[in-house]
Amino acid sequence: MCAIEFALQKQECATLLITSAVQGEGKSLIAAALAATAAQHGNYRVAALDFNWYRPALHRCFDRALPHSLKALYSAPLSELVISFGPNTPDLLTAPEDYADQSALTDQAFPTITRLIGQAQDSYNLIVIDSAAVFPTNRMMIDPVMLSGIATGVVMVVLSAVTPKQHVRKAQKIMEAAGANMLGVVTNQRMISGRK
Repeated sequence: MCAIEFALQKQECATLLITSAVQGEGKSLIAAALAATAAQHGNYRVAALDFNWYRPALHRCFDRALPHSLKALYSAPLSELVISFGPNTPDLLTAPEDYADQSALTDQAFPTITRLIGQAQDSYNLIVIDSAAVFPTNRMMIDPVMLSGIATGVVMVVLSAVTPKQHVRKAQKIMEAAGANMLGVVTNQRMISGRK
């Protein structure tokens, strides 16, 4: 957390995008842990937003269901959509319950996400966004490369000793080419020498 604070230079509002090169690297767990840790410090009003509508998982980290439809996300303000858990905990915006319905995902999706992030930036000190992986791309995902243009900084999660290095390098280059502020990498399930 201290490294992220330093990288973001203690701005009044910081938006942190959590992504990975490929699926299944633990993005949601890392996003939830960062948001919860920041909120526990008591210095920040924190929101955790799930914009991985292709494979949402952030709600499970907080043991919650998906309470809203995509239609509700398209029309309601953020204040009516977030789940609040009380002091020193992050507020949570889940993915829509009908995320698997391709017909519901329209060209309103990205403008809606932009609006919700803007509303979060007016109300919170730290916004942690759980996004899709960079690869593989498909029409159901909210492109993390596009989201990186809204974020103050991007953290890439890498599953240690599993994710091919060429995938990580390629994802990083794509992000940087889009102008993303890459803050660094978090290795998940890191193996320590001499331990199993």
